[in-house]
Amino acid sequence: MIGCAIAYPVALLAIALAFSRIGEHWWVTAIGLYAPRAAFAAPLPVIVLGLLVFGLRRWLWTQLVAALLVWLPLMGFVLPSLGNSRHAGPTLRVLTFNVNSAYGGVPAVTAQIFEHSPDLILLQEAPWGQDLANALRARYEYVETSTQFVVASRYRIESRTDPDRLGYLSRARSPRFMRYQIQTPLGSIAVYNLHPISPRGVLHVRQFRAALHELRTGQLFAGDPEADVRSNFGLRSLQIETAAREAGRESMPVLLAGDTNLPGLSAVLREQLSGYRDGFSSASWGFGYTFPEKHPFLRLDRILVSDKLRFASFRVACPGVSDHLCAVAEIQASP
Repeated sequence: MIGCAIAYPVALLAIALAFSRIGEHWWVTAIGLYAPRAAFAAPLPVIVLGLLVFGLRRWLWTQLVAALLVWLPLMGFVLPSLGNSRHAGPTLRVLTFNVNSAYGGVPAVTAQIFEHSPDLILLQEAPWGQDLANALRARYEYVETSTQFVVASRYRIESRTDPDRLGYLSRARSPRFMRYQIQTPLGSIAVYNLHPISPRGVLHVRQFRAALHELRTGQLFAGDPEADVRSNFGLRSLQIETAAREAGRESMPVLLAGDTNLPGLSAVLREQLSGYRDGFSSASWGFGYTFPEKHPFLRLDRILVSDKLRFASFRVACPGVSDHLCAVAEIQASP
């Protein structure tokens, strides 16, 4: 029993390190990153009960360590921050939302958005029609659409850049981000609207029997970025790397927001975007999960800023109209 009590937190620590350091670079840890991590707590009550039954109370501390490993690094619980209060000066309220093609209905989606009165709206997976854009134009002077992306702003959009397509596995692929330069009360800001390719097609859309068959025959890793786990993650990594490289060249403050499709402990998130302040980690607490909307267990939707900006507040909102929740942040210039 003592061996199990010690081995359990050691295994949890090894899993957390593998997720963080290996992550998307190995298909096994890549898939594990997107699994519900509360499942890692399943052995906890069994081992605690065993220690109590066998009179080994002095070893219960091992299970406290295990609980903290599940709660903090694996599930991503963020403790409240005491040093991020609002200061005097202008504020920019930003909302990012994967609207899932507005299947929840344009009136319902816009009602959720308008409830937060954002100054800047960044939408991903927006519908091809103009209904959503027209609804935003009723309240926002500056609205632009491009492929799946929509931006709506109270402030002038000075320029828009649709980046070149990327070469990947002998195919030209969309970089799946847009860049805008927007004149705001905080000055001109380079804004990146992000939505790299989703892992959904290779993780949980397939039927179980089909997945087993393709795993057995090797077809699961045949080379199509939409169907192959390893190349799917490779394409997403390239898309994020390209956006991060472009953002790193900016001389003005940078804001990156959107459905990043990067969960907590992602190696790609750490390698490419760790130089930016994260809105949830800076100005909120708890888990901050944004997907799936009904029973969320992943924090995919993020707002990040460069060191010339700071967060005054952050929250997750917009229930009931998409398969994602939205993220809303108030941003100020760094003092």
